[in-house]
Amino acid sequence: MLLFVLTLRQPAVMAGLLSLGAMLTPASAAESTPQSKSHSEALDNISISIGDYIVSPNANLTLNTPYGSASSGDVSSHQVHIPRLKADFLLGHSQGFAFDYYGFYRQYSDSVSRTYSTDPNDLTFSANASVNVGLDLANASYKWWFGSGPDVIGVGVGAAYYRIRFGVDANAATNINNASSSANASYSSDAVAPLIQLGWRHAFSPNSRMYVDASGIEKIGGNLSGRIYNASLGAEWYFAKNVGIGAEYSSTRINIDSDGSNGTLDLRMDGPTIFLKARF
Repeated sequence: MLLFVLTLRQPAVMAGLLSLGAMLTPASAAESTPQSKSHSEALDNISISIGDYIVSPNANLTLNTPYGSASSGDVSSHQVHIPRLKADFLLGHSQGFAFDYYGFYRQYSDSVSRTYSTDPNDLTFSANASVNVGLDLANASYKWWFGSGPDVIGVGVGAAYYRIRFGVDANAATNINNASSSANASYSSDAVAPLIQLGWRHAFSPNSRMYVDASGIEKIGGNLSGRIYNASLGAEWYFAKNVGIGAEYSSTRINIDSDGSNGTLDLRMDGPTIFLKARF
């Protein structure tokens, strides 16, 4: 898969790129645009996107252990690349089905070592801890599109499946009587929750577009309650009849409570996704 490393963070930059893409689109590509069932050129019959989601996750994890509660505080990781898959299918003129999936696993580690001068011996203390966070998130929704021409507004309802895995490992030791202690805990579970989506699509031409999406997932009660919110701004350009590229910037907030007894996870992810796209 060929990935184009391009980060678009400002709407004005996206609009400029799309306008340029519209001017550069060969006439033959425009003439061979797949015939859409929709009344709007902002929608395709079938669209499949494979991408690289580039983020620097920030996590805050609390776990209950046999020794008490263990909290990671706010921890950040270096940039990670997460595979992502999206698909949209148009049914009739103004309705359709949408799917979105991504998953990742990340480990955060830290250590500390201190020496204190005491009489008659020095006191040495060392500790290390690691936090493991894993997430799989899949959304499926049925959408209604309103409007025609270059602009449409969409409303979607559906379900989200999410699977969370997190854990804490900590160790501490001193040189006094070779004393040491350790604590570890882990948790893994999954759940299905209702999903609501809102979206807007604008077509500069049949081959260049921009869009804005927002979604909310909330589950009350059960073994894995919580909330997941996402907002995205994206652009796409088809340089051939069925093949194009896209760029999307997303901001995601995840708050999970494992039934109040095992722990909680707060996860924040912001970053771009670069897509290779196909339409039919």
